Formats: sequence, structure tokens, C-alpha cells
Amino acid sequence: MTDMSLSLSNPKAVVEAGERIYKEKYQREFEAAHLGKFAVIEVKTAKAYLGDTPEDAFENGRKGTPEGVFHLIKVGSPGAYRVSYAGSASDWLFQ
Repeated sequence: MTDMSLSLSNPKAVVEAGERIYKEKYQREFEAAHLGKFAVIEVKTAKAYLGDTPEDAFENGRKGTPEGVFHLIKVGSPGAYRVSYAGSASDWLFQ
């Protein structure tokens, strides 16, 4: 169980809790067996749910913990999404 004093209305606290839970409980196993998949970490229960896409991972998480507060991770990547620049300052691409 995670620290119940976690402020679930604070996005930074949710991110920090999700990253910590992932590193402590899931990173080694998931990076060995599920590289490139997406995981959502439910920060209140420390449960993880996998999917081929972010949407699949969130759907699996909502099935398992309908009232959950989730943090999304792409297994084996530094971030779930990559942001890159192309053209002018108004042309940002989200991948």
C-alpha cells in the first residue's frame, strides 16, 4: 500500500508516486518481458496494468481499479510520449 497522505489532487505528487512505484516494484520485470508496451500505475494501490497502447493500459486499469488515479509509463522509455519540433514555432508534433 502506498502512503495515504499522498495528495492525489497534486499532479506532481501523482507523477512522483507513480515513478517511484514503477522503479521499486515493476521496472526490472516489465523491461525484461514487456519492452515497448505501456503501463499505468495506480498510485493508491501500487497496482500496474499493461497495454499495447496508452488507451489499452488505461482501459485495463479502469477495469481493475475503476476509481483509480493513474500514472502512464512507456516501458523502457524515458517518457510515454516524445515531443519534437518541425518547421515554425507553432508546429509541434506529439508522437
